[in-house]
Amino acid sequence: MLKRTLIVVAVVAFLATSAQALGPEEHRAGGNSPAIKSDFQKLDIGWPFEYKALDICTIPVYMNVGHYVQVEKCHERKIKLVQVPCEDIGKSDWPCYYDCENVKIRANFEVKLGTRKEKIGSVIKEWESSVSPDVVGPSSGWQTVSVCVKAWKTELWNAGTLGTEVRVGTVYLTVKPNV
Repeated sequence: MLKRTLIVVAVVAFLATSAQALGPEEHRAGGNSPAIKSDFQKLDIGWPFEYKALDICTIPVYMNVGHYVQVEKCHERKIKLVQVPCEDIGKSDWPCYYDCENVKIRANFEVKLGTRKEKIGSVIKEWESSVSPDVVGPSSGWQTVSVCVKAWKTELWNAGTLGTEVRVGTVYLTVKPNV
């Protein structure tokens, strides 16, 4: 009798620890656990028995985030210089040209914007480029800046046919940390 009682106690202890390992939602009455089903009438044990995985260690994950700057649709941007009165751009050497292009930019750090330019051909003699505002803070949203070009002392006779659009240069938007 003692031997039979010990076996029953061992089976009950086994079932109790198995039910706890499965978690409360798996061993409720009428549950669908593949290992234990209970309808309060009988207790069935299915095989193969599956243990529930338990979290035993928490490991944080870090990422080394680098500097990130993006210009929206940069390849679609174009500055098309049009003739303006030289006083409008603060110059006196006629003929004078001017245009700006709005550009959207975003970054994950505070950036100092600038411009760099390269002439193409011999039409432009004097010119300058600028960006405003020239500081953009970290943001998840796009911020609009204006990239402008002024040209004066242009030599239109080197441009080619009247009314044609001639490429006379390239403006590069530059960026560096604002320190």
